[in-house]
Amino acid sequence: MAMAKGQPLHFELDADDLKLFSEEAAEQLELLDSALVQLEGEPEPDLLQQIFRAAHTLKGSSATIGHKRMASLTHSMETVLDQVRQGKKSPTSEMVDALLAGLDALRVLTDEVRTRVESGVDIAPLIADLDAVLSVSDAPAAAALAPAAGELLLPGEIAAALAVAIEQGKSPFLVEVAIAAACQLPSIRCYQLLQELDALAEVGFTRPDRATIESGGAEFELIAVVASTENDEQLTAAISSISDVETARIRHLQGELPGPIALSSPAAAAAPAASKGPRLALVEDESPSSPAAAAAAAAPARKTTQSVRIDVERLDGLMNLVGELVIDRTRLQQIREQLSSVLKDANLNELTENFEETTSHLARVTDELQDQIMRSRMLPVRSVLTRLPRLVRDVAAKCGKKVELITAGEETELDRSVIEEISDPLVHILRNAVDHGIESPEERRAAGKPETGIVSVTAWNQETYIYLSVKDDGKGIDTKALRRKAVERGLVSAEAAEAASDEAALQYIFIPGLSTAKAISDVSGRGVGMDIVRTNIERLNGQVRIKSTYGQGSEVTIQLPLTLATTKALMVTANDTVYALPLVSVTEALTESEADMHLVGGRRTLRLREKLLPVIDLANALGDRRPRQLNRERFVVAARHSDRQVAFLVDRLLGEQDVVVKSLGDLIGNRKGLTGATILGDGSLGLIIDSASLVAEQAPAAASA
Repeated sequence: MAMAKGQPLHFELDADDLKLFSEEAAEQLELLDSALVQLEGEPEPDLLQQIFRAAHTLKGSSATIGHKRMASLTHSMETVLDQVRQGKKSPTSEMVDALLAGLDALRVLTDEVRTRVESGVDIAPLIADLDAVLSVSDAPAAAALAPAAGELLLPGEIAAALAVAIEQGKSPFLVEVAIAAACQLPSIRCYQLLQELDALAEVGFTRPDRATIESGGAEFELIAVVASTENDEQLTAAISSISDVETARIRHLQGELPGPIALSSPAAAAAPAASKGPRLALVEDESPSSPAAAAAAAAPARKTTQSVRIDVERLDGLMNLVGELVIDRTRLQQIREQLSSVLKDANLNELTENFEETTSHLARVTDELQDQIMRSRMLPVRSVLTRLPRLVRDVAAKCGKKVELITAGEETELDRSVIEEISDPLVHILRNAVDHGIESPEERRAAGKPETGIVSVTAWNQETYIYLSVKDDGKGIDTKALRRKAVERGLVSAEAAEAASDEAALQYIFIPGLSTAKAISDVSGRGVGMDIVRTNIERLNGQVRIKSTYGQGSEVTIQLPLTLATTKALMVTANDTVYALPLVSVTEALTESEADMHLVGGRRTLRLREKLLPVIDLANALGDRRPRQLNRERFVVAARHSDRQVAFLVDRLLGEQDVVVKSLGDLIGNRKGLTGATILGDGSLGLIIDSASLVAEQAPAAASA
C-alpha cells in the first residue's frame, strides 16, 4: 500500500476538523506510546482496554476523514490487541515491537493529514508483521478457554449472580444495541442506554464495561446481559425510544446459561461497530438539561474534572495583557507614593485614603489574575514522562541491557513553555544513564546486582522551581578515567585534573567533546549529549548538578523556574542603566566599603566565605563603554552559577521585584549577557541579565583562599 512520495492528498475535513483531528490523534498516539511499552509481561485488563480503545478511536477518526492507509494499519493493530484482550494471545516482545513499529508509522501518517502530502510510508510490511504475530500460537490454554468469534463467555461471579436473579423469577436477556454512525454523542447515548437498563433490569454484564461507559469512553455499540421481570418487547420499546439508536436486538437466554453466548453478529466480538468509527466532534453536552449529565450529577461517588482546550496563542495573548497590567500596577503604586506626600501636605486625607485603597485593591486583583492565568498555562510533567518508557526500551534493546524505568511526580505542574524545552535534555540524560550507567546483565551478575537495572525519573516542585532527577543504580562515573580523558583530549591540564576534587572532576562530563564511551554508536559516544543538557538548561535560567558513587550509580538533577514568563530579580543600576539580576543566581549583596577586597595578580577580587571571587564591573562586562562619574559608593553583588562565582560591581541596589520577561525583539536581537527586557514602574526599560552565561564567562572556576 505504498504511494509515491510527495503526491498531494485530499481529506474530507475543514480547518476546524483538522485541528480537532490533530489534537485527538496526538492524545491517542501519546497514550499508545507509553501503554504499549507496559504491555509486555502480565498486562492488566484496564491497560488492555485503554490500549484497545485508543487504537479503535484512531481507526474510526482516520476512516471518517478518508485516510484509508491509516485506517487499515490501525485495524491490523486493533485486531492483534483484541486477541490479547480476549486471552487468545500473550503479549511478547515480538508483538510489542510490531505494534511500536506501527505506532511510528501512524505518527508519519497523521502528519500527512496536516501537510496534505504523501510521505511514502509503506504499510504493507507493517501489516504483514502484525499478521505474522497473529499466526504464532503461543497461548493454547487461553485460546481453549476463550469464547469463539461472535461469542461471550461471562465471568464466573457474573454468571452466579444471574443465576440467583433467575431463581428470584427474573428472565435473562442478551441486549445488543448499535448507535447510528451519524451520532455526534455516542458516549452519551450509551450512558443513557445503561441508565434505561438499570431502571428496567438487573445488569450483570456490559461491553464496554460499566466504568468505561460512565467515564464517557463508550462508542457506537453496547452489549449487555441482564435479568428482568419485563419481557423482550418491553425492553426493546424502552431502548428504541432513545435517540440515535439504529438497531436494538433483545434475545431471551433461557437455557443458554451458563456457557458461551452467541452474538447476533460474529464480527461484533472482534471489532464493535468497525464501520462506525467515532466522529470528529469530541465536545459532549454537559448542560443540566442533558439526561446523562443530570444522572451523573446525582451520583456523588463519581467526580469528574471539566476542561476545555484553549489555543496556545490565545493563552500567550492573555499572558501579555496580564504582563501589561502588572506593569501598570507598579506604575500606579509609584504614582500613589508620589501623590501621597503632596495630598497629605494639602490636608486631603480622604482623597489620599481612597486613592490608596483603590490602588491596593487593583494590586490584589492583578496578583490573583496573574496567578490564574499562570495556572492556565501549567501542564503536568506527565506529558513529558510518558514518552520516556519507549525511549528506555529502545536504547536498552540496542545496548543489550535489561532496564526498568520508574517515574514519579507525573502530576507536578510547570509552564508549557518550560515543558517544551526540557524534553531534549531529559532524552540525553536518559540515554547516557542506560548506555553509560547501567551495566550489561553479565556485569551486573558479577557485581552482585540484579540483571535488570533501575532508572528512576522523579519530578517535584519546591518554592518557585521544579526539580527533575534522573537516577540509576549502574556503575557510576569513574572520576579517574574522566580526569585521564580530559587530559588526553587537551581539555584540562594534568596539574588541574590532579588537583581537582572528585566533585569538581565530575563537572568535566559537561565539557564539550568529552565522552567516556569506548566506541561511537548511534546511542552515544560523540561527547555532545551532556554539553547540550547544560547549554539548554542554562538558557532557561536553570541549573544542572550531577552526583555519582563509583560502583553504585549516578544522579543528575535539573533545577528550572516554573515559568519563563515572569521571574524574581534583584534590580540594580550600572552606568545609569537598570538591570534585573535573577534571584536564583544572587547569593549576597553588600556595599563596596564593607567588602573584603584584595588585589590578586593585578585583578580585584572579593574574599567571601573562604573563596576569592573575581570582581567584575557589570556595565563593562555587558559592553557599556560610556564615560561615567564614580563619585559615590558602589555595591558588590555576589552571583553563583554551578561551581562558579563572581562579584558584580554596580552603582545602586533598587530592591527585589517580580519582572515580566519580554523579548528583546528583532530590532535589538540577541545581546551578549542579556536574556530579555522588562518595563519598569516609571515606564522605562530594564534589561534582564543572563547570569548563567555571564558568570560562566567571567569566572572559569572559583578559587579557594
